[in-house]
This record gives sequence, structure tokens and C-alpha cells, in this order.
Amino acid sequence: MLDRLDDYCLRIELRRRDALKLAAAGAAGGAAGLVASCGGGSGGREVTTTLSPEQAQADAAELNALLDLERTAVLAYSIGQRFLSGSSLQLARRFAAHERAHEQALEQALRRLRIAPAPARPERSYTAGFPPLRSAQDVLRFALDVENTQVSAYSDSLGVVVTPALRTTLLSILGAEAEHMSVLLGALHQPQAAQAFVTGNAPT
Repeated sequence: MLDRLDDYCLRIELRRRDALKLAAAGAAGGAAGLVASCGGGSGGREVTTTLSPEQAQADAAELNALLDLERTAVLAYSIGQRFLSGSSLQLARRFAAHERAHEQALEQALRRLRIAPAPARPERSYTAGFPPLRSAQDVLRFALDVENTQVSAYSDSLGVVVTPALRTTLLSILGAEAEHMSVLLGALHQPQAAQAFVTGNAPT
């Protein structure tokens, strides 16, 4: 199972790197698109940020990479429910709803950039990289791995995106994914706050 998890993480990271390369290329060509202007009375200062097309495309590339991870998480929780019961099943249902809300928030953010969200890949394309799920422990460990990947991805994105409002959205989602990790660690009877910083690294 660990080999499958490693393979899954590698594929996710490669997809993210492709998106980040596109983002970096776009941002490099559009740095001049940020405009700050002063206005208002009483000596107040109002800053207006204008995105160039290249910067919008760069932010969209990052959003679409995160959107793909959210769709992966929704499937992981949804498919895993058949192996769960009691509080673990309630947990998976609640977290699946959270991930769907994150998915919708990212799609809305893309539309605010006037860019259509990337369509979801076929379900088989996602599940082909999933490890074998035969028990509640398998599901919870895989869910934790998915959440780890998301925390790392959102953390990286905060240093990439240009749109201020978008960074706020990403930070909010990042906090939720970190909370998911803590709850899952508790369900797996592992320390829930084992480190001083949340980085997305797999727990030891």
C-alpha cells in the first residue's frame, strides 16, 4: 500500500509542477500589470490592483491544480464511505461536504477571473492512482495522505497567486485542510499536534 501511496503522491506533484510552470511563465511576463492608485478624502489611501491577462492566466493555472486536488479528495471520501461506520462514517461525510464546498469556491474564483474552470477528469483517471482500500484504517490513512498533499499545495500557492482576495480564499481553505488532518490523526490514534508548524509533510 505504501508503494501505491508514493506513486499517487508523485503523480499529484507532477501535475502541480506542470501547472506551476505555466503560472511562473505567465507571471514573469505580466509583472507590470499591478497598478496602485491613491484616492479618497481625509488623506486616505486606496490601492487598486489590476491583473494583466498573463497574471490572470497564472492564477488560474494554480487554481485549476488545486481544483484537481479537491476533486480527488471528494472522491476519496465518497468512495471510502463504504468501508466506514459510526463516527468515522459521519466524519467522511462531513469532510466530503467540506471538499465540495472548496471545489465550488475555487470554481467561483476562476469565474471571477473570467476563466472557465477546467473540466473534471473521468473518475477512473482519479481512482487509478488510489491505493487499495479494504478497511476503515486504509480509508483513514489515505484520507490523511490526501489532506497532507492539499496542505502542501495550498501553502505553496500562497506564494504564487497575485490576486489578494484569492490569497484570502486559499488561506481559509488551507486552515480547513489542516483541521481535517488533526481530526484524522486523532481517528488514527496518532498525536494531533505533533509539530509546531503545519507543512503538509507526511506524518512519521
